[in-house]
Amino acid sequence: MADFTTTISDDRVSPLSNDERAVWGVSHKFRVLSSDIALASATGSTDTVTVTLGASPTRWFVNRAFGYVNTAFAGTTALTVEAGTTTSVAAFISSQSVLTGGAILTGVATLPEMTNATATASRNLQLKFTNATGGSPSALTAGEATFYVNLCDSTTLP
Repeated sequence: MADFTTTISDDRVSPLSNDERAVWGVSHKFRVLSSDIALASATGSTDTVTVTLGASPTRWFVNRAFGYVNTAFAGTTALTVEAGTTTSVAAFISSQSVLTGGAILTGVATLPEMTNATATASRNLQLKFTNATGGSPSALTAGEATFYVNLCDSTTLP
């Protein structure tokens, strides 16, 4: 098993509009493609790929997170994702499969109370993709997922 890292392209990181925030209750959207994970060197059947989404503010909290598998990931027999930070990779979304299109990846039930979803120092937001059996991250041929978080800067609170 080897661990690999990459960073998502800025053009697939979107702060949402006020209207979108009001409807969905989230502030940021991150679109991840299979090509982000299909690193040429990630050829092991139990390899992981950590995708850095961006940095949090210095004083922050996340009180909502979820994901949606737009297109099933293909090319491997078992691929899961976790969402969190450099401190706790599964703080927002615990390990869930991305092999089924249309799947909703639910956030951790007690997110607002979790100590790993808040800090007084900046952290990188991350997704960790884990290949568990046949195939490898490098063998991915398709897949797209969108991840949403409500990332709040606590210095802006009244």
